[in-house]
Amino acid sequence: MPKGKEEKAERIMEAALAVLSKNGYENTTINEVADAAKVSRGLLHYYFKDKEDMVSKSLAFGFGPMWDSSVGSLSGAKSPEELVDGMIEILKRNVQENSDFTALLFEMWVSSRRSAKIDKVFKDGLDEAINRLKALLEFASSVGVIKVDASEAEGIVRMLFAIYQGMAMQLILNPEKVKDKRMWTPIRRVLLAAFKG
Repeated sequence: MPKGKEEKAERIMEAALAVLSKNGYENTTINEVADAAKVSRGLLHYYFKDKEDMVSKSLAFGFGPMWDSSVGSLSGAKSPEELVDGMIEILKRNVQENSDFTALLFEMWVSSRRSAKIDKVFKDGLDEAINRLKALLEFASSVGVIKVDASEAEGIVRMLFAIYQGMAMQLILNPEKVKDKRMWTPIRRVLLAAFKG
């Protein structure tokens, strides 16, 4: 794709994701996305067949950078404490800086039960995240930063996602709790126990 078209496609994806995150699926219109992207409504139909297609492609577009920045920022941890503190900071940051997108993820998870296209994007995104985090834990274990049995790595990663998703939902509803240190101490203790074998 020529550079100008790539930039326009990226601008459209960013606009779609921003409008969907702000308004939610039901309250987002093609016109709002076109206005936000500063393109014609007709051009949006070139990129998206329908609203479901727009949501699916927008989620896939949003997942990549989210996993890149999250897992990438953890790869330099030198101790279990650094790794756990980094994970907690990622959760806090995502909820504070990307609360609309995080809420959209929950909304679309529910929609994935009714849409094979959205379901596939969700499964692919989750599988990618699990594989990336599992590889990170296996690497950290191989260089002695943490102690994780390779046979338990996927189970630990799935537990981490369960904690992350549960906490994210609670923090979206009660954002003031992000700064409550009493919430994070027991979570930190549980995660450290998982990483110290």
